[in-house]
Amino acid sequence: MLTRRLISSAAILAGTFMAMVPCSSAAQSSVPQLVPAIQSGAGLPASLADLVENISPAVLNIKVTTDDGETTTLGQGSGFIISAKGEVVTNYHVIEGGDNIDVEFNNGDLLPARVIGIDPETDLALLQIESNRTFPIVKFHKGKKIRIGDYVIAIGNPFGIGQSTSLGIISAIGRDTVDSGSYVDYIQTDATINTGNSGGPLFNPIGDVVGVNSAIYSPTGASVGIAFAIPHTTAEEVIKAIRKHGEVRRGWLGAGLRTAEFTIEESNNGVFKAGATVNNLYADSPAGRAGLQIDDIILNINGKTVMNAVEATRIVGRLRPGQQAKLIIERNEVAQTIIVTIEERPEKEEVEQMIRVATSADANATASTAPPTIDSGLSMVDLSSTFRDSIGMRPDQVGVYVDSVSPGSIAEQKGFRAGMVILEADHQPIASVSAFKQMYRINMQNGLSSMTLKVRLENGGESYVSLPYV
Repeated sequence: MLTRRLISSAAILAGTFMAMVPCSSAAQSSVPQLVPAIQSGAGLPASLADLVENISPAVLNIKVTTDDGETTTLGQGSGFIISAKGEVVTNYHVIEGGDNIDVEFNNGDLLPARVIGIDPETDLALLQIESNRTFPIVKFHKGKKIRIGDYVIAIGNPFGIGQSTSLGIISAIGRDTVDSGSYVDYIQTDATINTGNSGGPLFNPIGDVVGVNSAIYSPTGASVGIAFAIPHTTAEEVIKAIRKHGEVRRGWLGAGLRTAEFTIEESNNGVFKAGATVNNLYADSPAGRAGLQIDDIILNINGKTVMNAVEATRIVGRLRPGQQAKLIIERNEVAQTIIVTIEERPEKEEVEQMIRVATSADANATASTAPPTIDSGLSMVDLSSTFRDSIGMRPDQVGVYVDSVSPGSIAEQKGFRAGMVILEADHQPIASVSAFKQMYRINMQNGLSSMTLKVRLENGGESYVSLPYV
């Protein structure tokens, strides 16, 4: 189970967790002299004490007070200073909804801070310490790409007990199963990270920030050796945008995408081996105006091969409003090029409303000819974003929740159980109960015998199940 949230003291006591942060460049003159932990060709030294002593003054405990008029809640997380004037990187969720923010240094000093800007899509925030002091800083890694097996050091404030340091390695790179939207490829580490480490830095052995500690995978809420961090490249990109605009402005295509799937026969006959399929088009969108159509498969964007829907979203997100995107697509097994003028991505709430409208329009298109009932034995409900988060669904997934299964029904016989989530039907993502019923009815009318469902099991695994029409 992937656990993220940790903002209240109650959550800390309960052992839940989350962490994430970005960083930014800073004046070299104010960077404390770092003691190299690894010389060229050498292994780890006998001690990291000199390194930790130099970099730990720039790592902070962040205290957030929320007052709703009846109760006052104290939340805690971690952060780090990236400029001598006191800019601090932390997670958005650490400071979300907070009325007052204070930063505490490892020597006990406590200073107020204010929010410069936030990016909920990557769960990052940039703060400003309200003081005229000059502060010690840490800086982002420059140079060679990080590799699996590299040593890393995590510093933060686990469970609010005070600043702590742990050592580990990079276990994996490019993880995309962490619940933080479509804009982060995570680093996985076995360094000990717990509740309260959110927003703390992940260092390499010379004291450069290679990641922002972000989340853990745990059945208990405590570290089991699987933790995730936002890569330094992503964090630095986000912080630069927040510094410039106060927010991150991402490009928008205006099309719902899903990862393209194909059979061996299709891969032999068609052009694509990977890509992103257009699932729907939003009203008056850049994609629609450019001539993109539903079921087109996007293979390449501005010279970059598209492997899946998440990658397509990230490539487009890095573009700026007004820029042109050259899309190579496959339509009816023929490759062609479409030029789209990218627009600025609307607010998250606006995009969610567009998705609801598009889904509703698709459902209503055949409602007048659909049979009135479905007798599969499945009772389903739509999933709220909050509930999806609570069961650890990936942010790129949609689905409908199986609330109950009728005893003796065909669904029960096929292995359906309450608690499952139906993710896809015949390789089409299912965003609502109405969309599922629409597909079920249409396929029945067309004389098909069954539909293949991709389901998420209660333990988080995924499987395929065939559901006959009755």
